[in-house]
Amino acid sequence: MNYEEIHLKKKAALISLVIGFLMFFGKMTAYLLTGSAAIFSDALESVVHIFATSFAFYSLYLSAKPADSEHPYGHGKVEYFSAGAEGTLIIVAAISILYYAIKSLIFGIEISKLDIGVYIITAASIINLILGYYLIHTGKKTKSLVLVADGKHVLTDSVTSIGAVIALVIVLFTGWIIVDPLIAAFLGLNILWTGYRLIRTSVSGLMNEMNDEVVGKIASSLESQKTNNPNWVDVHKLRYWKSGNKFVVDFHLVIPYYLSIKEGHDEMNKVQEVFKKIFEGEEVELMVHLDPCKPYYCKLCRKENCNVRSETLTRKIVWGGKKIISSAAEVTV
Repeated sequence: MNYEEIHLKKKAALISLVIGFLMFFGKMTAYLLTGSAAIFSDALESVVHIFATSFAFYSLYLSAKPADSEHPYGHGKVEYFSAGAEGTLIIVAAISILYYAIKSLIFGIEISKLDIGVYIITAASIINLILGYYLIHTGKKTKSLVLVADGKHVLTDSVTSIGAVIALVIVLFTGWIIVDPLIAAFLGLNILWTGYRLIRTSVSGLMNEMNDEVVGKIASSLESQKTNNPNWVDVHKLRYWKSGNKFVVDFHLVIPYYLSIKEGHDEMNKVQEVFKKIFEGEEVELMVHLDPCKPYYCKLCRKENCNVRSETLTRKIVWGGKKIISSAAEVTV
């Protein structure tokens, strides 16, 4: 990770944190003036934003640290903890919002100064909308899960603000006070779903869950290059996991058993070049286990002028996603 990316990440996190504090004070002022349940839900979302962004700022600092003897793969995994923590906080906020909304529906509420509340929350919604897209753009540019997660959270906050504005406008023009807690409850459910998705992403990363799209991209790239590399007899048992902006990939490559150590190393270098193109712009650590070919591979081997071939080429195997993640070579007819 270069210095420019680190600087962009920290700058984005700091901007998010400062705006988070400003949004909280503005929304709490609006809530105290109006007593609106919808505005309260919006203000509570800003509290979560402050805590989550603070944790995100620390995780960005930690993830930028280089690998050391205790963390040989670096500190990038902390981003998944950050996303999970943010998702948990969002769920807590959503439950609190739902509780307050249901309480307001049962016991009723008094709302006042709605026009001032509309102005404050509208301004907050616009600011959060801009901030959310900025964080997501910066997160994708620097490949930071933390910033993308924070950006999605801020966009959710913006949606919450829009919902609060709608509630206030309806109450202002119709006098239907019940609309306010109803919209607050709807916003709470929406926030709950956002929190679940963030936790799901966090668990996926911590459990090293493989993405079908990434596996398919690897498979298609290897498939397109195998014609130019006849020593690549077969591939299988592909695995990968991601830490920060670093991919760690390993798989088994079957090559002719009579190749020298140097020739085998040359084949690994060719594979390395392919993976650099697959994960262009990202760091890749590749571990290739070289397997020697056996007689039953001859039926699918494309290598010409092989002096040890025992069977002619009779079968073609496409290196698709399911094929390359299989635990053994599929060579039986």
